[in-house]
Amino acid sequence: MPLIAARKSGIRNRRRREAKRLIRDRKIYAFLRVLKQRSVDWHRLLREPIEPLSVWVGKNTHSQGHKLTKFPVRFQPNGKPMPEWKDLSTWFKLQLTVWVMDQWEFQTFNIHLHPRLDMTWSADGRDKRMAIRDRLRRELDAKVRPGLEHFFVIEGWSKLTKTETIIHIHGAAAIYEDGDADKIMDAATRAMGHRIARAPKMARATNGRLFTREGPAYINYLFKSVRRQDDRLPSRRVTQSRSTVGATREFWKMITAR
Repeated sequence: MPLIAARKSGIRNRRRREAKRLIRDRKIYAFLRVLKQRSVDWHRLLREPIEPLSVWVGKNTHSQGHKLTKFPVRFQPNGKPMPEWKDLSTWFKLQLTVWVMDQWEFQTFNIHLHPRLDMTWSADGRDKRMAIRDRLRRELDAKVRPGLEHFFVIEGWSKLTKTETIIHIHGAAAIYEDGDADKIMDAATRAMGHRIARAPKMARATNGRLFTREGPAYINYLFKSVRRQDDRLPSRRVTQSRSTVGATREFWKMITAR
């Protein structure tokens, strides 16, 4: 098989596997959300405090004999064992990340890549996802704290106009102390080429807010164009910090006992 044909075949096979994982993982996610809500309801009914991770691990039983949580969950709704971490779809891994970070607080952001930085990277043939990854990590390390949990999705598509638009990122970072939200926004904004020397200001280029609405809609929105062909961007569009991947992996082991 010619090399190019082999590469295309490999890409197709990977996409096919990921599509199958996604179908399975959406069902698992919906199943776990129901169990999560039941645990929340029991905590509230029995006036047990809802603290970080308590809905998932909580107390095995209440003084009255009520079980506060259904976790760990070892089997899927179809009776098969829960998949291992390495076999989860990227979509599901990021949904789990949101569950972990939402145990505390996290700041979301939507920031355009400054045209000046975009032109420089294009001229140099840089991988823009990797370039943003490195800049964002450095800025967060310097302005918030080293190893802060964060993630982002890079895209260049407008759902409104159905056309290519300015390259931008949707992302989030964990909040642990008062003032972190502003520091995160400053770090992410600078990582994308804004607020630095001789960089012309851009209107409506930076947006951010605290995450408040748990559910699939947020990650679904971030994933709306991750598979869309864009010659300006690499095929890989999702980035998570090592600390985020590690925390989410441990969370998955905790709630599935795998």
